[in-house]
Amino acid sequence: MTSEVLDAAFRLFRAGLVRCLPYSGLTVLVLELPTLYSTFQGTGDVAFGLATPFAGLAPFSGLTDNHIVLLISLLLGAALLGMISLRLTSIARGARPSFRAEVATALLRWPAASIVTFVALIFPGLLYMVISLFNPMFPNPVLLMAAALLLLPSGLFVVALPAFWSDGLGSFAAVGQTVRVSLRSLLRMVGAILATMCIVIVLYLLTAVLLAIVSPLLGRADLFLIATVRLLADLVFGAIGVPFVVSVLIVAYADLKLRDQQRRGALP
Repeated sequence: MTSEVLDAAFRLFRAGLVRCLPYSGLTVLVLELPTLYSTFQGTGDVAFGLATPFAGLAPFSGLTDNHIVLLISLLLGAALLGMISLRLTSIARGARPSFRAEVATALLRWPAASIVTFVALIFPGLLYMVISLFNPMFPNPVLLMAAALLLLPSGLFVVALPAFWSDGLGSFAAVGQTVRVSLRSLLRMVGAILATMCIVIVLYLLTAVLLAIVSPLLGRADLFLIATVRLLADLVFGAIGVPFVVSVLIVAYADLKLRDQQRRGALP
């Protein structure tokens, strides 16, 4: 399954990369909003003042501007991921992508999409956080065990995103469909996730090498210029990496759904 999924995902990615660049580039910028805000506005941990609508409300007494920016970033990111999924699904089915239809569908399904995106990406996000703590010189057995344990729920829920956007299911129906089709092919999904991670890491390393080459040229540049160069590097990495990951999810979900239908006798 892994080789078949990656082969089909590469073909879908190659066909849809240019068409998805506006969405994927905007997605990276939106997800970078908390970092940009923290960089250019200090720490960003200043609580809202009395003039805000949250003044006097005890549950929001500890709310900071960073929290608001992060929440807005995640909500906008969920909608943009949906638009990328809709566009790649249209390309995979041979249909003509429609910007208006994609935006309208994403806006109409935005609340449910936020729930599904959280369920689909929470475990891969935790896995990314654990991997980022790895020290190649002194590997930590606890981190290795945590990463291994996170691979299983990641493989179980990660295709909820294409189930929601490609099949038009509701949030809970998409999660249920994902568990049903992924449960018996969990090891295949784990293999696909590992292969995708390796490819994304290689892409990230290439971007990091490019950034390392450019950094000495900046010399003692100011904070704004350094942050701008890093943002551009992240933009290049994300604009290419996000459509590829979504392509893998769409193809993997289609493969899992086909195998499930064959097991149930719905297809020959």
